[in-house]
Amino acid sequence: MTLRIGCVGHRPNRLDQADLPLLGQRLHEVLDLVCSAVGAFQRTHPALYSEAAATLRAVTSLAEGTDRLFAEQALRLGYSLCCPLPYHQAEFERDFQPPQSQQTGSVEEFRGLMDRARPQLVRFELDGDRSRATGVYAAAASVLLNQSDLLVAVWDGGPSKGSGGTVATLRRALQDGMPVVWIDARAPHAWCLLREPSDLAAAGKDNGGTVHGETNRDDLAAVVREILDLPSPDHNAGDGGKDLGVAHCGRYFKERRPRWNFAVAWRVFRQLHGTGRLRLPPLRVQAFEQAAATDWPVTPDVAGWVNAQLAPHYAWAGKLAGLYADAYRSTFLLGYTLSAVAVLLALLPMTVGAYVPIHGFETLCVVAELVVILTILLTVYWARRRQWHRRWLDYRLLAEMIRQLRFLIPLGAPWLFPRAPAHWESYGDVSRRWMAWHLRALIRASGLPNATVDQEYLRRCLGYLKQVMEGQLQFHQQNCEQSERLEHDLHKTSFGLIAATLVCIVAHLLDFGHFRESRPVDSARVANPGGK
Repeated sequence: MTLRIGCVGHRPNRLDQADLPLLGQRLHEVLDLVCSAVGAFQRTHPALYSEAAATLRAVTSLAEGTDRLFAEQALRLGYSLCCPLPYHQAEFERDFQPPQSQQTGSVEEFRGLMDRARPQLVRFELDGDRSRATGVYAAAASVLLNQSDLLVAVWDGGPSKGSGGTVATLRRALQDGMPVVWIDARAPHAWCLLREPSDLAAAGKDNGGTVHGETNRDDLAAVVREILDLPSPDHNAGDGGKDLGVAHCGRYFKERRPRWNFAVAWRVFRQLHGTGRLRLPPLRVQAFEQAAATDWPVTPDVAGWVNAQLAPHYAWAGKLAGLYADAYRSTFLLGYTLSAVAVLLALLPMTVGAYVPIHGFETLCVVAELVVILTILLTVYWARRRQWHRRWLDYRLLAEMIRQLRFLIPLGAPWLFPRAPAHWESYGDVSRRWMAWHLRALIRASGLPNATVDQEYLRRCLGYLKQVMEGQLQFHQQNCEQSERLEHDLHKTSFGLIAATLVCIVAHLLDFGHFRESRPVDSARVANPGGK
């Protein structure tokens, strides 16, 4: 379990009305309340997260003033530090030297906080350009927001001084739906919780009159629970808004790797019709992480670090999706094949019996047809009861969402939930499904890599993206060609079955009476019905 608290606030030039020790106490109070709420949630929801101690991460650029007060209190409470810097560290330190800074020992304080945060420190250095300073600080603020679940803002109620400043970042957080704890930069540093952009205007007019008390504490605890808990049901979804998130999520966590996979009918069928080769796929199920190791190599670079964070989660989601896809598709194929067999059994007594009278043949066909129909019903019932189709789609969606994180995490970019296609209307709002909750938990746990973003770093990221995309493109092209051949063969087979059915029907409708009358055994029975 991981929770990330970001911080923005004024530098010393706008903290002239602050009582710095008291402001530090307010920051400590908020961080301690968050820590307590996380612990309480973990104790009351043991099924959602592991038993390992929760990770609390403070996200700050360590600028002078508020950022360092926040970092100091966070380190005292056992938080780890994540520091998205607008420039490479050496360049950023120029902000803490005269004439930009009037604070004595500012660089040493900056480095000292980083040293205290090791080895859990994460430093993400952007390649900022001093000629575009406003955009640089706005980019760093974007990374900070992308890495935060809750924002602490120390603001004096005054106007914005730039696109990358405290007010602009605070306003953007509220527009994005992120909860914000506003601490007044003016003594006595009252604080309250902001949830809507309209709350910001009301806070600015309050002129420091907001007080902190039990209501704010309860609201903050509720926000922490909201962040960590499964989303509320979507009443527009196909399940009617039933609260099935806990059940589906718990079912996923209880999944185990089977030793064998006998549901290979679909893969054999697809390979036979797609490539013309008949080959039985391996029945033994390989360890999921081992099976994914080729596509998710753990290398010494940032891409390898990201793979190490995500590979186990992708492997389980992706391989389980494949197993349930095999089960569902094989059942689907079996159902249609048995349906054709049932039709054949219904026609056989009317066609074969007209030429070759076999004692009990019609009864045998009826019994066989009944067995086939019962088999179809039982397989369909079992597939629905085990929810193979839903598991397949849920786990595949989760796996593909995790795949996208491979490219976004190294850049500190946000992940935008996809809009479900038209044939997935039953899913409703994807962001309110348990898969999205699980993905958010993975994003929080992964965090940022220790990286210096420069041209070479970006080239490596693009090269890695190109490599993965080329593999995906080749896979989908081969799958498309195979599916086209399969569709063509199925069309031919369906026309053949229709023709065979018509032949049987025509044969049944013809009058075969003269054939029966010409047979000696039948003539004898007619002449001497008593057998004398």
